[in-house]
Amino acid sequence: MSLHEDINVEMHRIADNSSAEIITPNSLALAVHRQFVNDHLEPHIEYASIEHFKHLARKVLSCKHDTESDENEVYQGELFSGVLQVRYPIPRKRGEEPAYKLRELLNHEEIHWNVAILRKSAEARLQHADALEAWAQSREAA
Repeated sequence: MSLHEDINVEMHRIADNSSAEIITPNSLALAVHRQFVNDHLEPHIEYASIEHFKHLARKVLSCKHDTESDENEVYQGELFSGVLQVRYPIPRKRGEEPAYKLRELLNHEEIHWNVAILRKSAEARLQHADALEAWAQSREAA
């Protein structure tokens, strides 16, 4: 297994087993970083490695929990599997780090925000499908 795969596996393990109310790329990156650092690092190297771990953590968490991710485990093939996510994104201000909250702890506003995001994504996909279908039909008619 490559170093990248080792880090990725550890990120998934920690994210999947976390009982924290909210998990962020920063919190995941720091937890994984601690797993691999055996000794004190030079501050510049430590900073660079944590920043890279945050980048990897953003990818892991968005694939697992973002409502618009095609890689989300609740989607099997092209159909919704009927399984809800363990965590959902919560509203954030522009420039803030994404955060994912345990489903059971979402408040009313956070649930409705996620529902609206899911519906917006679904509507955009339907419009895209309709446009592609219309293009195909116009091509066949020509």
